[in-house]
Amino acid sequence: MNCLLLLTLLAIIPSGIAIQCYQCDSNEDISCPSSESFDTKVNGLIDCNSFEANVPGQFCMKKYQQSPGWNGWIKITRRCASRTSSGVAWGCQWVWDEAGVFTETCYCDQDGCNTAPSSAVINYVLLVLALMFVIFNI
Repeated sequence: MNCLLLLTLLAIIPSGIAIQCYQCDSNEDISCPSSESFDTKVNGLIDCNSFEANVPGQFCMKKYQQSPGWNGWIKITRRCASRTSSGVAWGCQWVWDEAGVFTETCYCDQDGCNTAPSSAVINYVLLVLALMFVIFNI
């Protein structure tokens, strides 16, 4: 009896602790804007271990791409992720390809964390707060 109870609990727990991420592509879905005004009420969370997830995974990803050509083309992709090229499940990576397209790929490991603005904005805010602290002794 105890063994059956343990097996039942082990079967239930993994589904309860799966990460949930936003999943959309700004080139294919108008409710997934390429701007920073992402509406969490329109876009629901996807369980990364479910059949709904385009890519199953253990963390979330947000990819921002911008081209100097093509009228300033911008694309944002949000989805679950199963691995990163660096092997780390958090933080951002930046790259420019041969065509001049800038790509920022950010990974995070909290439910719904792939709505966040790009790390450059966050870093700027942190810098301003640090300067205010130093200047005004807050």
